[in-house]
Amino acid sequence: MKTLFTFVFSMLISLFFPQKVTQIKHLDGKSVSSEVLQKRLQQIVDSANLAGLQVAIVNKNKIVWSSSFGYKDVENQQKLDDNTAMYAASLTKPISAYMFLRLVDKGIFDLDKPIHYYLKKPIKEYPKWKDLNENIESFNLITPRMLLSHSAGLPVLRQLYDNKVLFLAKPGEKYYYSNEGINLLGFVVEEYTGKTLQTIAVEEVFVPLKMTATSMIWERKFENNFSNGYFSDGKKYGSERRETARAAGSMTTTAIDYSRFIIQLMKRKGLKENTMNQMLSPQIAVKSKRGFGPLKDTFTNDNDEIKLSWGLGVGLFQSSYGPGFFHTGHGDANQNFALGFPDKEIAVVLMSNSENFEHVSKQILETCVGKSNVPLKWLGHSD
Repeated sequence: MKTLFTFVFSMLISLFFPQKVTQIKHLDGKSVSSEVLQKRLQQIVDSANLAGLQVAIVNKNKIVWSSSFGYKDVENQQKLDDNTAMYAASLTKPISAYMFLRLVDKGIFDLDKPIHYYLKKPIKEYPKWKDLNENIESFNLITPRMLLSHSAGLPVLRQLYDNKVLFLAKPGEKYYYSNEGINLLGFVVEEYTGKTLQTIAVEEVFVPLKMTATSMIWERKFENNFSNGYFSDGKKYGSERRETARAAGSMTTTAIDYSRFIIQLMKRKGLKENTMNQMLSPQIAVKSKRGFGPLKDTFTNDNDEIKLSWGLGVGLFQSSYGPGFFHTGHGDANQNFALGFPDKEIAVVLMSNSENFEHVSKQILETCVGKSNVPLKWLGHSD
């Protein structure tokens, strides 16, 4: 009985408190010691003036190392730790995609059925989305697949277009990263199911994956240990506390918790085989020179070599280590990155409460997993 108790207890400890190994494997097969990794990352954090950084590294589809650097509250010198609640920003999108695909597997939604069929009223009768009625022919073409692959032709943010949701391209023809599109899908899900995104996320993602430190909305439990965001000049932004769920970016989580989701994708679990294949397979080629900003409208073949594309909820590319998937999380003063290589069973999740993170993301990623051709230039991290 004592032996059984000891075994069960050790299993629970390993599940909820990942053990740190002494050697972390990189993509090229070489290893770095935890001591060297800690030292190198601390040097980057200090030299780049990052307020704080959470890191979780996956080897063999297990969380093998995690650490935190800097502060959750710079003014009061309060250290950021592995349990500090971080604003996920657009790292919410892959969660929303996976959640939606779970509903597809249950027969509630169809990836290729136009979304207007799921609405109770014509789109013009929904104040937030009535602009889409100005091009009703295009709106009627939009499917969930298009929204999840950012190929519906919608803008990233309506604020950049006189606060209107306009079509930048015919649905299905071009890649345009769109918060508006993902939020539209979230709205459709809530309207059709009668449930909130938070409720569905808890049922389909957070509880099954034991993501106890994650929520689509701000919860009271985060008050005990949360991070403030900081601008590049060190000025305090404060903490993000979203009271309503937004499919494009309202989530609060930790690097360790989010790694549990990344491992689920790496192991190709939680979805039917065909559905997971579609999520992690190219739905549309990405031809824009940059993912954001003015160069998003300039098209090029620069990224053809790495076959840059978008799946259902995640960015995809080819590397010498096999296929990779990624997503960023960019808030006003919070910047994050998640990167996975399924064939190598290696991944990393980075969460920062600093606007300075993206300028050194390449250094941090290479320190954690080694060199790869992840499209940081396309993301604008090297600009």
